[in-house]
Amino acid sequence: MNLFPVILNRPELRFNDLLVPWCMVIGVLGFLAAWLVVAIMERTGLSRYVWNLPLFFLALVVLISSVLGLAFLP
Repeated sequence: MNLFPVILNRPELRFNDLLVPWCMVIGVLGFLAAWLVVAIMERTGLSRYVWNLPLFFLALVVLISSVLGLAFLP
C-alpha cells in the first residue's frame, strides 16, 4: 500500500503539534518557484521585456500555485 495518497488525503500537514493547511504549503511553493523564475529572468536580462515586474511576479505566484494545487489536489 502506498502511503503518499493517504498523506495527501488529509486537509493539513502535521509537524509535531503544528497543523499546516495544504493551501499554505502550495502557496509557499508557488511563491518560491515564481521567485526563482523572476530571479533567472533578471539574471539573463529577460525582465526588461516585462512592463510591470511586481505584477508579473504576482501573476506567476497565482499561476504556479494554481497548477501545483491542481497537481496535488488533496
